[in-house]
Amino acid sequence: MTYDKNSTGMFVWAKINSPDTSSMEFVDNLLYSKEIFITPGSIFGTNGEGYVRLSLCLNQDKLNEALNKLL
Repeated sequence: MTYDKNSTGMFVWAKINSPDTSSMEFVDNLLYSKEIFITPGSIFGTNGEGYVRLSLCLNQDKLNEALNKLL
């Protein structure tokens, strides 16, 4: 995933780096393989396809836990 550091706030919109994977497939894979839930961009309309939305509205420990699962 990639994102623009200047376009963040409570949420981060990240581009999926796999053009053959839908945003729904991407989040399903994360949920079942890493136990991390993020929002598929496609639920926000067709322009959201190819992106995911990550919430930063968690305490630092939870954010670190999710990051460690991703790495």
